[in-house]
Amino acid sequence: MSKGHTSEDHLNSSNDVATSEETSSSDFDFNGLRRGDRIQVFSAGTQIDGNGTFIRVQNRFLIWTDSSDSINTTSLGAISISRVAGTF
Repeated sequence: MSKGHTSEDHLNSSNDVATSEETSSSDFDFNGLRRGDRIQVFSAGTQIDGNGTFIRVQNRFLIWTDSSDSINTTSLGAISISRVAGTF
């Protein structure tokens, strides 16, 4: 696992996380985010790794790429996510 971050911030309870099987009939993967959406990831209110791209949520971990195109796996219990409007 790379880029695991810890903080007091919590994004969602376990009931809010949909598995890929639950979302297979929908375009949405996690809380309205779709694969390829541009995101910002925050830990303890501080943005980490610049802007990135949402890939999916799996087993309570966010899978995403950062601004260097590195794939990251970050615990949802330690971060908050916001979608970025527009292009980069």
